[in-house]
Amino acid sequence: MDAGEYHKQGFNCCESVLLGLCDYLGIWSELVPQIATGFGGGIGHTGDICGAITGAVMALGIRYGRKNPQDKITRDQLYQMVEKFLQETQSVLGKVNCVDLIGVSLNTEEGLQIYRGQNLRERCNRIIVTVENIAKQYLGPQEV
Repeated sequence: MDAGEYHKQGFNCCESVLLGLCDYLGIWSELVPQIATGFGGGIGHTGDICGAITGAVMALGIRYGRKNPQDKITRDQLYQMVEKFLQETQSVLGKVNCVDLIGVSLNTEEGLQIYRGQNLRERCNRIIVTVENIAKQYLGPQEV
């Protein structure tokens, strides 16, 4: 299933992208989506970096991250990939922070009312789909 469908089911942005990209990679873990839950709304609704982007970075780490703390080459290669991914995502979306992308802060009652009243969840869904598609370019072909 893709991230947009997970989001329509009720998962937050980070959970949705991580779930969709794990499906794309053919990876299953009981930790997904739990590990991503706190990153929704720009990390705990603080409006910081978009949860969809965070979920994608998590998926890049699953695919390319290191397992040994001495493996500085793998770490540095992933850092470079993440930097490039963030630059490309910012180029496409214009911003990377949740509050800038959706225009409201989700950590206030007023912000949540605006989010719900203006159905900004649909805007988030478009962002989620865009971020997932960009991330797939970095993750390579789908595994069988």
